Amino acid sequence: MWRSKLELNHHSIFISAPIDAVGAQIVLWGEASWWPKRCSMKFIPEDGGEIKVGKKFKQKVLFPSAPSWTVCVTRLILNREIERTFLDGIFSGKETVTTKNVAQGTQVDYVMDFKINGSFNQVLWRIIFRRLHDRNIKLILRSLKDFMEKKSLK
Repeated sequence: MWRSKLELNHHSIFISAPIDAVGAQIVLWGEASWWPKRCSMKFIPEDGGEIKVGKKFKQKVLFPSAPSWTVCVTRLILNREIERTFLDGIFSGKETVTTKNVAQGTQVDYVMDFKINGSFNQVLWRIIFRRLHDRNIKLILRSLKDFMEKKSLK
């Protein structure tokens, strides 16, 4: 089944910490010290240096025979937003992590605007990978929240 429309996968969390502090951490997505140890998603930078538009990462699911793909940072608003575009693999589209000032803290939104490439991958996404993805994103956002709220208490 070929889908021409992109799907949305959205997760959100409230963090009791200032937007600039939280925003500085979302840019480090995949490489930060707060990245959860139990996360089955790994980001491997293809080159060293700072995170900027054009920087590429290999994303790997840490299971035998699991998919991997390359992403490129295509938008970066310092301390506010990072967008990565899928260059190959199971997905077409992009994922964006943004921060928004709200009363008493910061809202972080993760949005994946995507299409699954290939019929076999669509089946795997529906029966296995979607749940795994959602679990990982919730774990990642929770880890960021715990890290930021502990840090702001100091």
